[in-house]
Amino acid sequence: MKELERHIEILLLHNDCVIVPGLGGFMAHHIDARYDEQDHMFIPPIRTLGFNPQLTLNDSLLVQSYIEAYDISYPEALRRIEAEVEELRSHLETDGSYELNDIGLLQLNEEGKLEFEPCESGILTPELYGLSSFEMPPLVTETPQADADKAQEVSPREDTITIKMSWLRNAVAVAAAIIAFLMISTPVSNSDKMSAVQQSGFINVAPTHHAESQQPKAAAAEAVADVPAPIQEAEAEPAPSEPAPPAPAAQPEEAHYFCLAMASQVTEKNAKTFIGQLSDKGFTDARILVSGAKKIRRVVYGTYATEAEAVSALKALRKESRLFKDTWVLEVK
Repeated sequence: MKELERHIEILLLHNDCVIVPGLGGFMAHHIDARYDEQDHMFIPPIRTLGFNPQLTLNDSLLVQSYIEAYDISYPEALRRIEAEVEELRSHLETDGSYELNDIGLLQLNEEGKLEFEPCESGILTPELYGLSSFEMPPLVTETPQADADKAQEVSPREDTITIKMSWLRNAVAVAAAIIAFLMISTPVSNSDKMSAVQQSGFINVAPTHHAESQQPKAAAAEAVADVPAPIQEAEAEPAPSEPAPPAPAAQPEEAHYFCLAMASQVTEKNAKTFIGQLSDKGFTDARILVSGAKKIRRVVYGTYATEAEAVSALKALRKESRLFKDTWVLEVK
């Protein structure tokens, strides 16, 4: 039964429903994040499980997991699942309950019906991993009276800064002396040079050498302007593009359909031999299908839009030939 628990747990990582033939279906439910007003806590989103004992129809999901894990045929995988389910039911009848690790508790009620209690921590969901609840009490709005009371409790701090008037008078006198020294200049000689210096205390006189220094710069700018701009190279004409290869022909099979799997994990040589035998018997719709992450090669028959059509066709083919005795319905996505 440990193998059955492990397969159900792994399949529930990426599927919302896993059916165990002869037992029932485990269905995942998403619960959004919510706020518990009683405990004042934010609870993160979780993914919990439910159980429906009415879902006993084999959808081949669990059987396919056994085939890929143990490299066995479909009938052998189905027999192993049936044996584990039989052992689980025997344990329930003896003890009345059985706990599936990391999934939940199965138990029989007084009426002999199955009841399921999911694991409290929820099933493993990678996108929700690490989220935890946290407490956040409601914010309390203070009234104006409460603000006034709080203001009365805090005593104002009085700071006094004292400035002596004598310091202020001395500072004003020093500032006046500096201004007078900057504005009044004493002439030393009658030369034109000194008079120009004296005038510079009040009027900004532009120096003559500044204008002269601008002339070489202007001449250099004109010389640069006379240099012709570089001639851009002519762009090479683009080479004529080659015609695009024709698009691959569309696959005759749809992206999602159902077919009848007749053999699994077979070599290409054996698959072609088996298809030839079917063709000799008049069954010409057989072909080789390679699918799945492990590139499993199978011999399949027919293409059907719905599972009901595939089941109906399989019943008719089993009546017609014993070659379809161990054939099962396969969903291709």
